[in-house]
Amino acid sequence: MHTRWLAALLFLLTTIGAAPRAEDTARRGALVERGRYIVLVGHCNNCHTAGYMQAAGKVPEQQWLMGNPLGWRSRSGTTYASNLRLFFANLSEDGWIKVARTIETRPPMPYWSLRDTSDDDLRALYHYIRSLAPLGTPAPAFLLPDREPPRPYHQLPDLS
Repeated sequence: MHTRWLAALLFLLTTIGAAPRAEDTARRGALVERGRYIVLVGHCNNCHTAGYMQAAGKVPEQQWLMGNPLGWRSRSGTTYASNLRLFFANLSEDGWIKVARTIETRPPMPYWSLRDTSDDDLRALYHYIRSLAPLGTPAPAFLLPDREPPRPYHQLPDLS
């Protein structure tokens, strides 16, 4: 009995500081690459990366997803695409899944699309965004409809 306990203790002590296994590193790399792909085909940069649309996507990756000072104005007010790097910095993977399943944001963010995204793809997004340094500043705060946003801004059509 004493030998089993000692063997278990030695096993724990040798694995606590162990380097990640090659399979774990490869899996994480695949998740990051899948997340990068989802960011591209999901058009996350169009709003969450300043100047991305105007530059036809030719913005260096180190500037991706840092938010955008260009507002989206509608009859309900003006919203700004958040800095996802900062948003994800203090969010756990499971916390992100919960957020993605329950969030309701202001226009033009298609939050309902997050609800239809698979857990695997949401986890890939999480790992990609967390692979980026948490740089930049928070996006400007929401402006009520009676406040004129700084120019330029996008004017959304009234769909009522």
